[in-house]
Amino acid sequence: MIHRTAILVALACLLLWSGAASAERTVVLITGQECPVAELSNLEIRKAYLGVTVRARDQTIHPLRLVADAALNRVFFQSIVAMSEKSYARRALSLALKFGTPRPSEYFDLGQALRALQRSTCGILFLWEEDVPEDGETREIGRLWQGA
Repeated sequence: MIHRTAILVALACLLLWSGAASAERTVVLITGQECPVAELSNLEIRKAYLGVTVRARDQTIHPLRLVADAALNRVFFQSIVAMSEKSYARRALSLALKFGTPRPSEYFDLGQALRALQRSTCGILFLWEEDVPEDGETREIGRLWQGA
């Protein structure tokens, strides 16, 4: 009886562990194929999303945001810009008013965000890895977050 219970507990733990591993998600940063930028540092990404002009390989980086996904927004505020939503809004507005820097373009639809990325000379967009299109028009330039 004890042996059977131990096996059932071990099996339950294995199932829970495998379920947690398969639920893990990754946030990646993509750009258009024509953009010569191969990678950006975390600081450069943070500055770009705060509205500071970032140049890499003689190109101005244009950040785009997909705002419809609540989980993606939590990752954005906690891991990419490392501030609360309220602090981010204040900071972005302050920079826009002081220096005239444009705020990152925001999109509620993945298709709209991807079309804007294609139109941008050197735009960047963070999204879930499983949402990256496989059409050859975009490429990954960084992994920003991984978790459940």
